[in-house]
Amino acid sequence: MLKNFFLIILLYLCLASNAISTTFNWTKVIVSKNGSTELFYDKKTVFKVGANVYFWQLTNNLANVKENIFSTISHIMVNCNTYEARNITYTDFKRPMSRGASDLEIIIPESQPDYFDWVYYSEKETIQGLVLKEVCKNY
Repeated sequence: MLKNFFLIILLYLCLASNAISTTFNWTKVIVSKNGSTELFYDKKTVFKVGANVYFWQLTNNLANVKENIFSTISHIMVNCNTYEARNITYTDFKRPMSRGASDLEIIIPESQPDYFDWVYYSEKETIQGLVLKEVCKNY
């Protein structure tokens, strides 16, 4: 039962990512020191289930753009006690701010289960860690 519920939520999140990408209200958290990346999250999509907090994140690639991917959105699960996170969904876009065509939309636990691992992000040494710190500050 719980597994089916989890799969339904994941399917919804993946399918909804393109349809609602324009309705996000992105809050900028940080720009990397070299100016190549900026990270945002949507405050209204942050919610807690059990020990984990879930949120949507936008990454804009400002320089060193690879494969014509200018932005990505991901739905992320974070353990705020350990600053470990894992991506649930991933969608890339051919323009900044999650605009333009997308050639990859995946639900990571389904299509790439080996990448559905917890990863630690230092809130002092990584820009992703600073996003997690910002998201977790109210939980």
